[in-house]
Amino acid sequence: MSRMREIRRDLHRHPELGTQEVRTSRIVADFLRQLGLEVRTGVGGTGVVATLAAGKEKACVAIRADMDALPVREETGAPYASTRDTVSHCCGHDGHTAILLGTAELLCRFSSLVKGSVKFVFQPSEDKAPGGAAVMIRDGALEHPSVNGIFSLHLSPDLPEGSVGIKSGFCTSSSAEFKLALIGKGCHAAAPHKGIDPIYMAGMFTLAVQTAISRRVNPLEPAVLSVCTIHGGTASNIIPDSVSLSGSIRAADPKKREELAGLVEQTAQGIARSCGGSYKLSVNNEYPSVFNHPGLSSEFKTSAADILAADQIIDLPSISMTGEDVAYFHEKVPGVHWLLGTANPALGFVHPLHSPLFDFNEDVLPLGAAVHACCAVDFLTNRLKGRPLRTVMRDR
Repeated sequence: MSRMREIRRDLHRHPELGTQEVRTSRIVADFLRQLGLEVRTGVGGTGVVATLAAGKEKACVAIRADMDALPVREETGAPYASTRDTVSHCCGHDGHTAILLGTAELLCRFSSLVKGSVKFVFQPSEDKAPGGAAVMIRDGALEHPSVNGIFSLHLSPDLPEGSVGIKSGFCTSSSAEFKLALIGKGCHAAAPHKGIDPIYMAGMFTLAVQTAISRRVNPLEPAVLSVCTIHGGTASNIIPDSVSLSGSIRAADPKKREELAGLVEQTAQGIARSCGGSYKLSVNNEYPSVFNHPGLSSEFKTSAADILAADQIIDLPSISMTGEDVAYFHEKVPGVHWLLGTANPALGFVHPLHSPLFDFNEDVLPLGAAVHACCAVDFLTNRLKGRPLRTVMRDR
């Protein structure tokens, strides 16, 4: 516990943005080498992969953690707060990294229980699209030996501290970013009739496209369309030539994501045309939905029950509208992405992820490591007993 807390606080004080996790990777690699593990660095940029080959059996399970921080100024006031003014681990990834290092230490200590190989995958750039998972896969993170299944976790202030949550099947949304320029004709603010006002167009677009979700999408289908930035104009007496907007499209079903992108274009086109202006739109698909393999999800709950009481294992009723690039790993091998609860109102740990006030009670670190380790041991034991994981088809 003390080593995990020490590492977590060190990483928290020195956060690094996606693709820049040089110091973090060095700390991770040094720790893993001290455990006597085979370590690869530079995987997918700043990623690290270590392998524990404890048994002669061929099965291999991977456990993955993300390492990057966010461009957010921390406001927790904690003694281990970020030393970088505009970068912090308000995402909880420092906790994920510390937990996986603790898992590696635990499995090395009890390697006699490991009937095969375990890969510890430390991934860069989860919060910065296009993400680090796909690049790590390209660089062979799932090969030599070939991985048969993968586990990962995310801290969750929406669940009670010390509980775990899991959603079988699709558990996160697919996402896309849109960038829109609404183009008008600049003029003096005193004579708006002589121009084409893109500020007015932007207001109409924002109201129309976000309202459209309630009228164009089945309310039983999770979907979100948010305008997140609006930029335009240089002075209070000038109507500008153009306004730029950007936003996020999210849906459980990747096909619905494409439909929503079409809705954004229809709305922009209609408003621009009605106002006598024009538009330019680009849509960039980001992460697919994370798919938790049903059979492996069942195995996860059985493993977690060896660590936790039954009422601490929560079947999540609905997907999260967040995105996660661990989805790319799940497209290659069966996987489970689970949540570790951190909500503790008595201690003040109630703030959401990505809030400058987010923090958590470090007592959850050894719990996360214990669940991860138990899942890895059970996964390999089940494969040794000849229990195959049935291939499950899913839309991508």
